[in-house]
Amino acid sequence: MIKKPGYAILALLTYGIIESLLLGYKYYIILAVLLFFTVAFEVIYFNIYGSGVVSRISVKRESDTVKFRKNRKFKITLHFVNGNKYPVTVHFFDEGIDILEISGNTGGNIRIPANGYHDIEYWIVPRYIGKYQFGNIRITVSDLFHIASIQKTFLSRSEIHISPSMSDIKSSRSEMLSSFLYTFGNHYSHKVGQGYNLYGVRPYTFDDDPRFIVWSRYDEANNNLLVKQMEEEREITIIFIVDYSTSMNYGSSDRIYDRAVLDIINSSYFMVKNRDNVGFLLYSDAIKVYIPPDKGGKSIESLEREVSDLIPSGNFNPLSAIKYLEKKQKKNALLFLITASSSAAESIGYQRNLTIFIVNHESYYDYKPEGEFDALLIHDARFREVNSLARTASRIRNRGVRCAYVNRSNMMQRILFEYNYGRSMNKGAS
Repeated sequence: MIKKPGYAILALLTYGIIESLLLGYKYYIILAVLLFFTVAFEVIYFNIYGSGVVSRISVKRESDTVKFRKNRKFKITLHFVNGNKYPVTVHFFDEGIDILEISGNTGGNIRIPANGYHDIEYWIVPRYIGKYQFGNIRITVSDLFHIASIQKTFLSRSEIHISPSMSDIKSSRSEMLSSFLYTFGNHYSHKVGQGYNLYGVRPYTFDDDPRFIVWSRYDEANNNLLVKQMEEEREITIIFIVDYSTSMNYGSSDRIYDRAVLDIINSSYFMVKNRDNVGFLLYSDAIKVYIPPDKGGKSIESLEREVSDLIPSGNFNPLSAIKYLEKKQKKNALLFLITASSSAAESIGYQRNLTIFIVNHESYYDYKPEGEFDALLIHDARFREVNSLARTASRIRNRGVRCAYVNRSNMMQRILFEYNYGRSMNKGAS
């Protein structure tokens, strides 16, 4: 491939030949012809010779780990190998991917020794969870006069699987639990029956077990014996239905799905600490991942692995998601549906034991207004969005379905609040 300076030189020499022919400068004609054919021969020879040089150069991208986590720093190494019998200078460029914060040298000129190798190192910090394809690596070799070049692209087949950050999963380590958040996980779901905790006393009937008669007390007013009424612990099952469509893949510093998954994981650890069962359904018309409920934390670990293999795609239909879940989950369960599509949420009619969380996507953008007028416009847009979500949530609640709109800062608190309410009402209990 001829570079722009090469075309300029050839054009200038051609003009010189024509001009010298018209003006009769025979010595200038000879010089111009010699220079023209020298440059042309250089370009032709380089294209024949250079293609062989480039074909004997290889590049491999290597990393210091196969397990990536969000917000952690990892080292990437580009391993260049020169199969030629002489040193070669190449220009390289690693395209990378836009979800990474990259520091270090990802492009420039390097000299690879004869039959040797050269390594380039740089560092990456993943910003979002999911599965991503690394970009290609391009190398370019130029001729001696830098008027022609040959480029070779190494197609990347390496993938990066990014899991949630362990530093953000606070509730997985008990020493990091704050007293404020822990109050959202109080365990008080009980069922009146033959359990172990005293619920109260009531008048004795002939069907009662005499062992539970309270002999120290007597209902003198009604001339009745009193019997203990006990209560037993009940486990409940919570299943998160997560909208994993493109509507969740928006945001600037945080993507909606990225932050939502983190809040769901943290909330789930509280629920597991209460010995409740937690399951998950990541759903769109392109993604259907069901993780059965578990009270030992294995389902949460499965969720972390699954989200590192996915990027939200497709469209979300909540009614289809609920029907899909009913085929998978036969037992009674408390359902938490999280979506960024208010129109999808509003299509849901009455559903037993369902709570809907509509995400305010505007809260996931970090606007930087320039001047007072821009700040006023942004404030007005956000105010109208909140009012719209509030009206949508109100219409859904009027159908008998619990619904709340959430933002980047309060999603976890709202989930745990609804979890507390559901436990107090024994929703999702077997």
